[in-house]
Amino acid sequence: MTSGGKKPGARLETKGASIPLANGELMGTLKTGHGTTLIALSVDDAKLPFRIATFDGKQVANVQKLARPAKQSNYPFAVAATRTPDGFTVFFQEVETGNPNEAHTFMVELDKAGQAGEVKEVQIPWALGDAIWNGNGYHLALFYTGEMRGARLSMVSATPSGVPQGHPDWATQPSAITDLHLVSTDDNKIRAIYRGGIGDHMYETDVTAIGQWGQVTAKTKDLGALANNVVIAINAKGQPTKVKLK
Repeated sequence: MTSGGKKPGARLETKGASIPLANGELMGTLKTGHGTTLIALSVDDAKLPFRIATFDGKQVANVQKLARPAKQSNYPFAVAATRTPDGFTVFFQEVETGNPNEAHTFMVELDKAGQAGEVKEVQIPWALGDAIWNGNGYHLALFYTGEMRGARLSMVSATPSGVPQGHPDWATQPSAITDLHLVSTDDNKIRAIYRGGIGDHMYETDVTAIGQWGQVTAKTKDLGALANNVVIAINAKGQPTKVKLK
């Protein structure tokens, strides 16, 4: 859970406790795999903006604070994480303080225990929504907002080192796309689950095949209505569920 207002920050909500994670303006995500839950936060901190921790179901541990590889003045924009065969990968995306149109994306590979390796900048300039390991590298879900009718989900693949393989495609028609999750299935399909339409429905789009710019060929399915106080979560079986906010 993240909060704004006068006291922005993040906390981990469990059935038995509310655990503070960080204070200040930030973005964050969770990813479960290899017997643990990875917590990744991008905090508005000039020196140590990237935060990694793990959660074993009882306590937050293995807290790490990471610096950018070079001196820059940025603030948090997006965080995406994915399980990989060897551990996890996290993509931290920031925009420049003096130029909000200029994005910087940083990639960190972690082992199965959540121990972070080197932070490196990768050339992913598009607005990042989520990431998932596709067997050969990464599928990256992006938001394309260059239209009057809302955001369009775009997809691009990247190598294991984070190099994009071609130009992003058009995966959906434009709408109010938020609450985006990429899910891998047993039949080697990759689906995007998200809130769309006018923000009142949950949709599923098959994004396994990267298409092309300017044409939508991916198939989208309406998964039903979503109330304003409901968010999307993905369970251990890779199925979308609806979670009512307190």
